[in-house]
Amino acid sequence: MTMTADAHAQTHQASGPAPELVWKRLARLVAAPGRSRMRVCSRDTGKFSETTKRTDRLPSRPAAVYLYSRRRTQILWLDFDAKRYGRAAVEADMAAATSWLTQCGGAIIADRSTSGGGHLLCPLAIGTSASLDEMVPLVRLLAARLPTLDITPNTNAETGCMTPPGSPCREGGYRQLVGSLDDAIATLTTRSQPDLLPRLYMLLGALKSRGPSTPYAATPTAGSRADYLHGEGETQTIAAAYVRSDPLPADVEAYATRAVVTPARPTWQSNHEARMAVVTQAIARGHSLATLRDMISTGGPWEHGLGSAYRRYQHRAEDALARDIDKATSWLIDNVLKSSPPRHKNKYSPGGHRGYRGPQPLRAWLANAMAWADGEFTGKRYRWTVHAVLQTVAFHALVAGEQRSGVWLVGVGGRTLSLGAGLLSEDTMWRVLADLRERPGSPLILVRKHIATEPDVYALTTQNKIQTMAGRAERVRIEPVHDAWVVLGHHLRRIYELVAYHGMTRRADLYAAAALPRATADTMITDLRVAGLIAVTGRGTVAAGTHSLDDIANRHHLHETRQERLAKHREERAAWRTWLLERARQRDLTQIGGTPPPSLDAGQEVADDAEHAAWLESVMATGPPHYDPGADDLDAIELIAELLGGRIVAA
Repeated sequence: MTMTADAHAQTHQASGPAPELVWKRLARLVAAPGRSRMRVCSRDTGKFSETTKRTDRLPSRPAAVYLYSRRRTQILWLDFDAKRYGRAAVEADMAAATSWLTQCGGAIIADRSTSGGGHLLCPLAIGTSASLDEMVPLVRLLAARLPTLDITPNTNAETGCMTPPGSPCREGGYRQLVGSLDDAIATLTTRSQPDLLPRLYMLLGALKSRGPSTPYAATPTAGSRADYLHGEGETQTIAAAYVRSDPLPADVEAYATRAVVTPARPTWQSNHEARMAVVTQAIARGHSLATLRDMISTGGPWEHGLGSAYRRYQHRAEDALARDIDKATSWLIDNVLKSSPPRHKNKYSPGGHRGYRGPQPLRAWLANAMAWADGEFTGKRYRWTVHAVLQTVAFHALVAGEQRSGVWLVGVGGRTLSLGAGLLSEDTMWRVLADLRERPGSPLILVRKHIATEPDVYALTTQNKIQTMAGRAERVRIEPVHDAWVVLGHHLRRIYELVAYHGMTRRADLYAAAALPRATADTMITDLRVAGLIAVTGRGTVAAGTHSLDDIANRHHLHETRQERLAKHREERAAWRTWLLERARQRDLTQIGGTPPPSLDAGQEVADDAEHAAWLESVMATGPPHYDPGADDLDAIELIAELLGGRIVAA
């Protein structure tokens, strides 16, 4: 007797948790951070072509959450489709993929749809994400070995999406979670091992050259090959900081010792793939050309395994071994070691020791300013951005400001401030500063407008003193905001710092100190648990987690983002100075009757006046700041400000 799709769905789902509960508990955890909308299936087209706000309420139509945020994903999400090869092929492919992922340290969540398809969700390690350029070649390698795998969602950073467990299916019924809901939440909390992706690459035999012709080749990070190596010649090894200490995988060990190709490695189509897997794993564990030669020599432990693979080259065996070692070493450096480069701290690096940091008067100002922001922007996520701006202003007041009559003055450009505010964008920094200086009772007062290359100068004042300030100055720190918060979200920072730096463990105390309602704070703690920054130690208590902000920043390559931002700032400042010099030159020409100065190079021809004027007009039309030669009064004020140092004291 044939069962209908709906009946099959109802039978299949009777043993699992309710779809409403599964959706409520999992949809937010598996969605890409920062993307609050989801795609829903259109009633007209049957495709996921409509969008709506994602909520904890189970949608009435099939819905899918986005995979990527800023072209990065935190989950390896595999979609197996039964339309072409059937349900049995899906089950076989999912079993194979599950075996590979778990073998490489992956934690798995599975679900099934009423159509016979299925999903595997493998959350990357705590604080880890992968870029689109990393995911595309990986899923293509998987698809070449798993016929039912659909990689389309994984290759689109903007619209790529997947239906999470609990979502309605287009064929009727709901996606059924395999296993218990508590196990799924635990998997998303503990997550996979940090080296999941490199190990999976090695398992799939992705030992190909990453030349410029490869369309999705990973871009090498900063640092030369020598930074990751120790020694020279035949004794050269991977640097000690990067050497693995775990034993070889069982199938790799089997080939190394006995030349056995196990069925668990379908990617080993010949001895070449197996041989390269052994060499790569050995190099990762500190072997060199000299030690590997000893391992495969007569009487060595790998004589009858890896040694037999090289003996077939006869007199060219030595060259073949050296070539494979060089190839494996280059691949390890470019694809594994460079993914977690060392991070160097300076005396002002955020984090570190517990407790307060900075002089008491400045901490008192920052505590009062943040309390004012809590009241001014209560219930708005914007207040966490304001907190970051206030903290970086306080930090720059300490390292680059001055005190006059007990008031701190700071004059630092918006670009520099943005780097100290957890990599907030420059536009965000300027917008927040413009907003704060116009608000009554604001702790920031603009005392001098920027002039040419001189920045705005702000006074750090306490016009609106908060009465309930006991102890607050001991719970703030005068330091830059850590870069990792650009990934995690600045709204989570206050809760984390109260736990990690100030030793608060009771949830009730945390919520009161952070001025947060219970439901909002509980959600934040869940997000911090997923990131590994906070651990739950008991009923109503928490503690610092096993991972740090530095771990998260390293895994997201934020040092590269900072260097790119610095390079962009240097170019923008150079362009601004060039514009100012050209404007000054044009004014000088106007004052002497428009006659251009003679060229310093006698061999250089003087440009045609009309052509030069046209070019200058096109450049001046877009250069900052806006200058209207017809506004005589503004022109006079600007000249006084620039030439005489005057400033407006009253509007």
